[in-house]
This record gives sequence, structure tokens and C-alpha cells, in this order.
Amino acid sequence: MKNQKIFNLLLIPVITIIILFSCRNDSDIHIKAPAEQILKSNSKVANLISKISMNDGSIDNIIDKLTCSTIKLPVTLIVNGSEEIINIPKDFRIIKHIFMEFDNDVDKLDIIFPITLISNDFSETIIENNNQLKELTKNCSNNDGSDDEDIECIDFQYPFSVSAFNFNNELIDTYILNSDKEFYQFIQSLDPKDIANIDFPITVVLSDGTEISIVDLEDLENNIEKAKNDCDENDLTEEYFTQVIINKTLKIQKYKDNQNNETNNYLDYIFDFSEDGTVITTNNSDSSITNGTWSISTKAEGGLDISLDFNNEEPLHKLNRKWNVKQIKNTRIMLEYSKEQGISKDELFFEQMR
Repeated sequence: MKNQKIFNLLLIPVITIIILFSCRNDSDIHIKAPAEQILKSNSKVANLISKISMNDGSIDNIIDKLTCSTIKLPVTLIVNGSEEIINIPKDFRIIKHIFMEFDNDVDKLDIIFPITLISNDFSETIIENNNQLKELTKNCSNNDGSDDEDIECIDFQYPFSVSAFNFNNELIDTYILNSDKEFYQFIQSLDPKDIANIDFPITVVLSDGTEISIVDLEDLENNIEKAKNDCDENDLTEEYFTQVIINKTLKIQKYKDNQNNETNNYLDYIFDFSEDGTVITTNNSDSSITNGTWSISTKAEGGLDISLDFNNEEPLHKLNRKWNVKQIKNTRIMLEYSKEQGISKDELFFEQMR
């Protein structure tokens, strides 16, 4: 990231800062700027920006099964006995092709350690062995990611510049941002006292390729919210739901019975949904198999419901009900069930294992 310290305060025309150097204190600083131009830490628009620019952990779920981090490439894998080096994300298709070539009930993928994991906040952790990875997978699966997930329906077009007045060093810093990582780290670095400004106009790109010119922070917030809502609505179709779960191996990422997080009771189960309305559930701890059924329907008022039935098999019987489909991602479906007009709510998240 380029960092150029600018001493001429006129370089940010929307902010006038008068600093009295003699016996200066906070009351000596007067700031005048349109509210729609000031970017503050922990504001709604700053949080939305963070959700767009954070590292998307789902892109390599075929390898690490983690939605909260990605593996730093290159990485060496043993895929159904074949050694493969994955250098770029496009190489993930090599794994898929090998899985398709083998008529196995369970495909096998081993990671050659050590590896480096990049978290949603772009911090890096070295993983030395499979036990460490499993522990991280467990912790990631138990996270309540419904409120802080990345927003995938809109992206920033780089580069563009941002500026911030730092009260600690009394300097205005300007930055040229070239990536999501740089924008995310800029937002996270803002102090509550800092005054930041984006050099508008900037361009955002929707998932269908549409480009939108953004003129100020209010315009940015409105477009992010609209894109997020439109994407969620477009995803809630029977066709897309079926595409996500059919012929995939899924696990339960989270099961929350009202306020009780019971995800640990389901970590050993994998689910295989078939187009004929059946679902086969395998318990990896004892290799037992449970046959169930599922069906999807569109509600009259819009949205989807999915019905699950595993008979009286414990603990799967707790999933027997008609769930509202809250959201669908490329590798994950999020379901919820309100018992009494939203007073008590259960949550069930399925995630693809490969």
C-alpha cells in the first residue's frame, strides 16, 4: 500500500481543519465536512465495507472445509492417491475432475503440511498437522456467522484513494488502495477519533457485471444494501437450492436450538441429498447410516421452505420440521425455524464438504 503523508491540508477539499499549535488541545480542532463524506470507524457503512472486502473463506472449501479462512497457495495435496500442486484458485478444478473420475463412495484428500491459513481478517496462521486443522475446523463451525459473513454480491473496482486525519500524529495520510485486503485493513485501522474520506467517485461491480458509479458514502451504503437484498432474493429459488445440495456431501456447520448451540452433536454426520427426495446420513464415528427424506417448496408470499424427516433417529430427529430458507450461498444453505412468531428461533446451517 502506498502511504504518502501530506502536510498541505487543502488536499482534502471537503474537510477544513484548523489547528492552533499554541497550547493545542482537542477543543482547538474545528472540523467542518458534509456528514455523507466522513467515514467513521464502526459506522454502518464502514461495517458494510468490511463485509465486502474481507477474505472470502469459502473459495477453497473443497480443500480445507473452512468458511473462516483460505489456504495460502501453493499447496500440495494427495487427491485419491494422486499428488497435485495447487498454485492458483483455478486449479481447484483439478480436484473436482479427479473426484469425478473415481467412482468412490467417499473421495480422499490429504494435505501436505505445514500450510498457512489466511483468516477473514487476512491474518495468517501456520498449521503444522491435521489435528490443528481439525481443531480450527471445529471452532470455525461453531461460529455464529450469520451476522458477520462476507457480502459476495458486490465488489469494489480498484484502485482508488482514501485519506484520513490522524489525531495522534496530526497528519493527513493518503492511501492508494489496490485490493480488498488493503481496503479492509484501512477500515480496521481507523481510530474512533480519526476522520476518513474516500476520494469519490468510485466504482462498484455487481455479481452480474453491472458497474455503478458511487458519488458519496450515503450512495455507497444504499447500493450495498440494495445489492445485498437483491442477491439474497435472487438466490432463493428452488432451482438454485437444488443445485447447491444435490450430489454434494454436506455437513452441519451450525445447529442452534433456540439459545442452545448443539452443533457438537452433529459434527460426525455427513449428508447426501438426492434429487428423488431422499437423503442418506452417515455417522463417521460408527459408520451407521440413516435414511431420511427432504422436499422443497415455494411459499405463496415468496421464499422457500424445506421439510426434513429422519424418523425417530437421535439426534437427527430434532431436525424434523419445515424450515424456512434464510439464505443460500455457493457452498452453504442457512435455515431457520421460528416456534412462536419469532420469539424462539432455531438455526440450521449446512455446508458443502466438497
